[in-house]
Amino acid sequence: MRRKTLRTLISVSVMTVMALNMIACGGSKEGGSGNTATATESTAAEETATESAGEEAGAKEEAGSQNASEDNKNTESAKVAHLSESECSEKIEQLLATEPVTPANIEVLKEMADSVTFARVLDADGVTFSQMDNASKASLRFQIINNVLWLQTSVREDITTTVNDETAIALEDAEGIFKDFYGEEDFTPYEYERVEDGYVYPLMADGEAWQLVEHMQFFEDDDYILFTGPGFYESNGGDEEFLGYADILFIKNPDSRYGATLLYGRYRDEKINIASVETSSELSASGGKTYSGDNLIDGDYTTVWAEGVSGTGVGETITLHLDKKQLVYGVVICNGYTASYEQFKKNGVVTEASADFGDGNTVKGEVISCNYEGYTAENLAEFNRTKLELEEPVMTDTIVITITGATSGAQYDDTCVSEVMAY
Repeated sequence: MRRKTLRTLISVSVMTVMALNMIACGGSKEGGSGNTATATESTAAEETATESAGEEAGAKEEAGSQNASEDNKNTESAKVAHLSESECSEKIEQLLATEPVTPANIEVLKEMADSVTFARVLDADGVTFSQMDNASKASLRFQIINNVLWLQTSVREDITTTVNDETAIALEDAEGIFKDFYGEEDFTPYEYERVEDGYVYPLMADGEAWQLVEHMQFFEDDDYILFTGPGFYESNGGDEEFLGYADILFIKNPDSRYGATLLYGRYRDEKINIASVETSSELSASGGKTYSGDNLIDGDYTTVWAEGVSGTGVGETITLHLDKKQLVYGVVICNGYTASYEQFKKNGVVTEASADFGDGNTVKGEVISCNYEGYTAENLAEFNRTKLELEEPVMTDTIVITITGATSGAQYDDTCVSEVMAY
């Protein structure tokens, strides 16, 4: 509407000048049929009037341009492409320094953020959603369409139609959703996206892995909203991997049907530093291998801690001493001797454990174990991670993990754990 106002001002100004010029020309012709002096005086007066009108029109145009410039600035502030990645990162840091809030449209924001994490488009380098490559955009669009059409969520819209017995969405509707959601300005279907005769046809998929943010928090100022929390890679196979803290930045946008538009996202690699590990027992070193608690935090899935008591080690503990008192959501246990299929098979594994974060904040749960012939250490690590997490994060500098259930291996009853981490 603001651009239309500018065009209207310019049109009015030009029409005013044209009309005055016509009057001036007409007076000159009429003067030609009468007194020459009168005609000259009249023409001069009309030229003066024309110049005055022109100056006035010019002033109006200039004022209109200035107003339009200000309007454009205001409009641009709501677009997704007017912050660089460094500016987005700076804004995120500013928001993180404030207190968490509960935005008025929190459910919509959650669902928009879920579309991002399920699409697996975030990385540690950061992405501006409207400027991603088209393959990444297509992954995000797939999740958006699922949310908008199928899931019973706050962004659900009844915009489907039937074309030749198939569910479809008018292309114009789809383009509007993509623009409102993540600022798409030039929707170009990716190779597997189906767009025909002005309609977009939703796709179906099954078994895809996803990324998920748990224990999310929101931070807000006058123009931006930040969604953040620990992010995990997950799949139907049960594997879980901590990816870092997801930061998803929204820009408030009154022109969007969602009240905000996705702007920028990243994984912030700020793993909690475990200063030292204390264990209640450990298996004696043999064959050049050690089984101390230090192996739990060395980042090597081929080394393990093994308890050193008779039996499977139920009741044995692992105490994690953090480098400082800080906000902690949970721990991840990588279960078993994950160096190889054979080592995993021979040794014992944890079946259940508890994690005590202090001040009565304890959580207990089953610990998965999975082993298939041909699995590498990396495969075994991927499929043997288990989260033990609190409903709400707590401030702590010590975490005590207790084995509350374990089972022997095919050859040994030594229960092994390859890695632990806190987040």
